[in-house]
Amino acid sequence: MNQSAPPAILFKLMTDPGEASFLVDWLEKSTGQPVVEEIFDGRSLLSVSVGHMDGLKRALLAEGGRSLGATVLPEEVIGETDWDAFWKKQGFSLFRVNRWMHVVPEWEEVPEVEGPVLRLHPHLAFGTGLHETTGQCLSLLVDHRPIVKKRSSAILDFGSGTGILGIAGLMLGFGGRLFAVDDDPLAIDSTLANLRLNGLEKQSIVQSGFDGIAREFLEEGKRFGLICANVTGNVIVRFLPEWHGLLEPGGILVLSGISTRELDRVESLCPPPFSVFRRRRFHTIFLRKSAC
Repeated sequence: MNQSAPPAILFKLMTDPGEASFLVDWLEKSTGQPVVEEIFDGRSLLSVSVGHMDGLKRALLAEGGRSLGATVLPEEVIGETDWDAFWKKQGFSLFRVNRWMHVVPEWEEVPEVEGPVLRLHPHLAFGTGLHETTGQCLSLLVDHRPIVKKRSSAILDFGSGTGILGIAGLMLGFGGRLFAVDDDPLAIDSTLANLRLNGLEKQSIVQSGFDGIAREFLEEGKRFGLICANVTGNVIVRFLPEWHGLLEPGGILVLSGISTRELDRVESLCPPPFSVFRRRRFHTIFLRKSAC
């Protein structure tokens, strides 16, 4: 683990439930972190980790929250030992994906079940399966898992967060090697920890940059069997042509975190055929590259 990781600091806003959806979207885009919503006395309390942001950026975030009509509450410092209780309070517990894969928090016992079991501790990173984007991606991976595991293929998890999508890809047989990329040091730490938790660290490379991976694959003629990118529409627009070019024939591209405002633009760049799965705030695109 990274010994110089920034402290766990929670930024909190109180708002009316009718305004919460817009503010959650704004906070996630501003911080790059998942937002937890709780209801107290008929009002929405929004919490997000901001330990990776300096004091000036946090002050600007607070000012932005006030300008949007929310009440900014004092920041809260979370100790490392408090995270289990924090995520338990948010309702993160064992769940099953499409009657096949089980996702089990680190603090819960592993059940005796059929199908793969993915162990997870979110810490400060994005991706528990509770968010609509992560849940939709997991559902698509389970539904489209290969009948025969593809040990020779590679997987790219771009914007890995906790590493949940890349780990699921390995467990479901989309490839035998994972490349996980995230520019957030907290996410890199979380991905590495969850890979170790599932005994998959020797099959994986985790790093902050994508350019070196892309260059290696192009120079050596390698391709990915699966690319997952649960990020934002703007990031997808920037990288989509490169990702599609690095996808092997018949390979799968799962794109999520796309807002309604961004969806038309992303769709215009997707080579057919592809499917769009619309949700309340964010949408997901599933694309399989032509085998021809």
